[in-house]
Amino acid sequence: MVAYKAASVSRFLRSPDPACRAMLVYGPDAGLVSEQAAALAKKLADGLGPDAEVVRLDDRDFAEDPARLEVECRTRSMFASGKVVRAKAGAKLDVAALKALFSEPSDNPLVIEAGNLRPDAALRKLFEKHAEAAALPCYADERGLSDLIETELAKSHLSIDRDTKAYLMGRLGADQALSRGEVAKLALYAQGAEQVTHDDVAAIVGDASEIALDNFVYAVSAGDAAGALRELNRLAASGTDRTVALGALSRHFTKLYLVATHKGTLEDGAKRLRPPLHYKRRDMFLQHCRKWGPRRLASTLPLIQEAVRRTRRSPDLGPAFGERLLLALASKV
Repeated sequence: MVAYKAASVSRFLRSPDPACRAMLVYGPDAGLVSEQAAALAKKLADGLGPDAEVVRLDDRDFAEDPARLEVECRTRSMFASGKVVRAKAGAKLDVAALKALFSEPSDNPLVIEAGNLRPDAALRKLFEKHAEAAALPCYADERGLSDLIETELAKSHLSIDRDTKAYLMGRLGADQALSRGEVAKLALYAQGAEQVTHDDVAAIVGDASEIALDNFVYAVSAGDAAGALRELNRLAASGTDRTVALGALSRHFTKLYLVATHKGTLEDGAKRLRPPLHYKRRDMFLQHCRKWGPRRLASTLPLIQEAVRRTRRSPDLGPAFGERLLLALASKV
């Protein structure tokens, strides 16, 4: 099937080609890709019947059973009118096995979501060339973000003028799912008014890149390796350099160490930090201080600094250095 251009993807999502049985949704914005894949899977399921199900798979499923994707694609649902298989592309998704799966018609539609893929990526080429498959690139643009803002605010019967919208768009990041959450939070804050103001945006919508970095560093100090890696990949997909993310991680653990080694109480140590901790993160920060303790924090800082140095020297190996660091830190908690 001919590869779709980004501009024609929305038409396909509204009305999928019935001859197409496998669809690849990919792009640099993880939130947008996830939303589009979810919408496409729901659309396909609705076409199979009122009680059709969507089966979701990822690397954990493929690690436990490498044949799981083929099994789900080739077996009919016992209790539902139909089944759509939605899988997330990762290290465990075998493109060769997927190609073999395409050699015979499958009973159930397949939707795969992936990150940004080069034109020569094996997964992308497979979907672009197969007669019953479609490769659907998803790229966020200003018009899409503008529509998202207006749609979310309209749900709460709120309007926004052009200048305030431009200011809001400047504070939102490249990840559509995160942006939607921020706009929904803004709508809740402005509930009861008729129009969202500049002051509303300044009061409630944080800089999206700062929020994403916070999510990443706190996932690391919580010992959530999978969540931290997911946030790091999301930052990279939205354009944040990995050295910036690892630098933020270094600053975060330095603050944890300073507070953990404070001679007074942890609470007093936290009050001395500049800039001060955000009130929503304060309790979590103190909890992580107690969890790590001075000794483990002291042994952790050199590991982070070394990962930052290696990533700067060899940017191409940044993903590997980042993953190795996160696994090492998680093992210390």
